[in-house]
Amino acid sequence: MPATRVLAFSDLAWGTRERGAPGGRVEIGSFLRLVEEIDPGIVVFAGDAAYDRCSRSTLDETELFLGLLRAIAAAGRHCIVIEGNNDDTMGTYGRVREAAGASPYLHEISGEVQDVLGIRFLGVPTGRERRMARSAEGPVDIVVAHAPLANRVWLFDLPAACIITGHYGMMVAGITGKAYVALDCSPASYAVIDREEGWRIEYVAGPCRIDLRPGERFAATGCDPALLRDLTEGRGSLPYPDEVEALRRAKQEIAIEGREEVFGRLLGMGIKKTHIERYLGRRGVPGRRTR
Repeated sequence: MPATRVLAFSDLAWGTRERGAPGGRVEIGSFLRLVEEIDPGIVVFAGDAAYDRCSRSTLDETELFLGLLRAIAAAGRHCIVIEGNNDDTMGTYGRVREAAGASPYLHEISGEVQDVLGIRFLGVPTGRERRMARSAEGPVDIVVAHAPLANRVWLFDLPAACIITGHYGMMVAGITGKAYVALDCSPASYAVIDREEGWRIEYVAGPCRIDLRPGERFAATGCDPALLRDLTEGRGSLPYPDEVEALRRAKQEIAIEGREEVFGRLLGMGIKKTHIERYLGRRGVPGRRTR
């Protein structure tokens, strides 16, 4: 095992069909097989692991997740967990927090910074992206978030080397000097992050595998061209890395050119109005945040 290896999941798809799995459905063993094969020191769950829209299980999904956490911890591996927007839908997420409080291997880090095996993690739960970006006190290695796409640009303002987020919009890329990993409906998508000399990321989405070292060209296998474009550039007309950079530049440009001029240019580039307003405030109303 490398000095530090992280395996990341998000939005666990409990009960959905899984080709080749015993019983044909996603269950605890679906994740444990990957954990044993990949051999990480840390397993990250970037939200909606205890309950999610991806799931099709008729069982207690929170109990399934707790069983998975306990099995991983029993092997001496650490788990990093944050709360997603759906996790407490059934009012059961408190059980995850209780389990984390009782085990030195389980770390529920929503809204907190924790150091695990020499890696400094910051947990950013849904809806707190802006607030935490504005109040960040020091650098971290990995941000773990569960951010809607319109809120994600705030994550790039955090002083971090790597961003892992769940929710939707699968993607892997180097953006503004950071490694960016977006996951959905695991175990169909997952990422392996090795930290030795710099970062190396292996991203898996179904049959598609992408290897990325920040600052270098990615290598891909098993990806059709359309899927590869979605996973490395996003689904918008403007590649997502370009959108992030344009929005972050716009903060300075507004002071020189004015809000109307800058907003018009961003809209003309194909950036959604909601994305612009979440980051820059409503058009014509400096600093006001959209709801």
